[in-house]
Amino acid sequence: MAYYRSFQQFSRLGWRNQVGLVLALALGLAAAIALIVLFFGLALIILPIAAIALFIGRWRLRKVLNEAQKRWEEQQQGRSGYIETEYKVDDDEDDRRR
Repeated sequence: MAYYRSFQQFSRLGWRNQVGLVLALALGLAAAIALIVLFFGLALIILPIAAIALFIGRWRLRKVLNEAQKRWEEQQQGRSGYIETEYKVDDDEDDRRR
C-alpha cells in the first residue's frame, strides 16, 4: 500500500492540532453552508420581484406596440398608393438648345 507524505504528516500532529484542524474544517464548511443559505434566501426575495417587474414590462410593451400598430394601420389606410405633386419647369428655351 502506498503511503503519502501528507497522511504521514497528519499523523505526526498532536491531538490538539488535530482537534484544531477538524474545528477549522467544520468552521469553513459551516461558512460555506451559511453563504449558500444566504444566497437562496436572497433568491427567494429577488426572484418574485424580478418576475413581477418582467410581467409589468411585458404588459406595458405590448400596450405600446398595439398603439403603434393601430397608428401605422391608420396611416396606411389614408394613403392612396400614389405620390401626388406639382412640377414646374424653370429653365428657359434658350438653355435647352445648347
